[in-house]
Amino acid sequence: MQSELLLPPMSTFNFTCSDLNHNTSYDQEMDFCGIDDSDFSCSFTSLEESSAISSSNSYVPTMLPDEFFDLENLVDDIQIYPAMDGLEIIPTEEIEDICEWINGNDAEGEEWSSCLSLESGQNSIASPFMDEMSVADEMQVDDQLTLLHLMRAYGEAIDNGENELAEVIVKSINEKTNPLGNTMERVAYNLFQSTENQGEYLRQESSKNFVAAFKALYQSIPNGRFAHFTANSAILESVPDDAATIQIVDFDMGEGIQWPPLIEALSRKQKAMRLTSVKTEEECTSSCWNFEDAKKRLLAHARQYGVELQIEEKSIEDFACELMRMTERGQGREWLVFNCMVGLPHMGRRRSRRSVAQFVKVARELLANVKGILTFGDGEAGESLNTCCTYTSYFDNLLRHYQALFESLEGNFPVYLAEARTAMESLFLAPFMSPIGWSRDWEEMTKSCGFHAETRLEGRRLSEESLAEAKQMVNEREHSYRVTIERLRENEMVLRWRETPLVRVSTWV
Repeated sequence: MQSELLLPPMSTFNFTCSDLNHNTSYDQEMDFCGIDDSDFSCSFTSLEESSAISSSNSYVPTMLPDEFFDLENLVDDIQIYPAMDGLEIIPTEEIEDICEWINGNDAEGEEWSSCLSLESGQNSIASPFMDEMSVADEMQVDDQLTLLHLMRAYGEAIDNGENELAEVIVKSINEKTNPLGNTMERVAYNLFQSTENQGEYLRQESSKNFVAAFKALYQSIPNGRFAHFTANSAILESVPDDAATIQIVDFDMGEGIQWPPLIEALSRKQKAMRLTSVKTEEECTSSCWNFEDAKKRLLAHARQYGVELQIEEKSIEDFACELMRMTERGQGREWLVFNCMVGLPHMGRRRSRRSVAQFVKVARELLANVKGILTFGDGEAGESLNTCCTYTSYFDNLLRHYQALFESLEGNFPVYLAEARTAMESLFLAPFMSPIGWSRDWEEMTKSCGFHAETRLEGRRLSEESLAEAKQMVNEREHSYRVTIERLRENEMVLRWRETPLVRVSTWV
């Protein structure tokens, strides 16, 4: 069976950002690089492909043509501020200078300082060093190694209960961080200073360009697109022919960007869709997205494609009770989908592992009585974290993960776009990087058996066709991304940057 392989056609979406900046309303089309909805939906990579597939009623394009993706134009809305000479300790007045670009200041290309950023492929501490290295490069590498050792020492101090020592180490780390520096300087800054006055000010100023930063981040790195594509493909492949309605329970719907391509595919299958966004009362990183706005966008998209769509918001417990009542009366022709995406960079909000475990528990109990599928995407590649024996090793694995994530972002945003990259890191990556949050998650993990053990469901094998399309989507030939299906876990697909896992997506029935 041909797999419906999906990427979000966001061009019809009008986004409103409600929480980060209450006085700012974004009423603009999500037109990536000038793509309108008709252009995107009918786009093919070649004339031959267009003619070969045009007769299919289930095809959804998976790749944007190269000419549609122009990174420089994509970040035009994220205005550039004048270059600064990087300092190890950045005072508040210089942080204010960093944010001037948001308020309309322009800078010429020749003004950029070479100290703002280093190319990820050349400065990574994990990369082979050149035999003839300049003094400046040696100093930069030494600085990165020093920061890495300090952060590891912090993890060990917390593990050993030496809180006073940990505070001393943090002060030393903060003297060496820089939101515009090399990879480890930026990782350390977002981990230890993002919640301080400077970091909060930078975040609030960056939020004025939230939608532009969101578009650029989602399109420039494949983490979110890979997770959504893999989950959507598995959902479509699992749907029985006699199912009239696809009932989706979404753990964290957010802006709803995962669902437009699925809506388009269901229109070709002539199936209805019911979407339940799980409402939570937990304290978590606040979401910019408003449920009612996301609902309006999705309903408008469904009307455009002639799909009958119902959207509601309720707690997972209320949904479970309603579904059990419906089951007692007869299930009908619905196919049940539980979708859980956590830790993806564009989400910009952290959810507790306790709430994730509760969602999976309810899904497991309901799928024991009702036919359906669970799709799970973890943007922190969390299953590998479950193998950690100590908090020190857990902390080290998270450091390695975020170092790889920051490096991958560098690869898509060269030096002269460093300020746009800084805004994305402040808005979307910093909320995941909290020593307190990591410590809380570790405590919760030590009380559980790990995700795979807790699901108690049978893994659903991912198709080789989906794997091939995912490899093409991340452009393995030209980038350091790799996509694999684990040999002993054929229901799990992993996106890696070099050898470091970034995202794991698994499917269960």
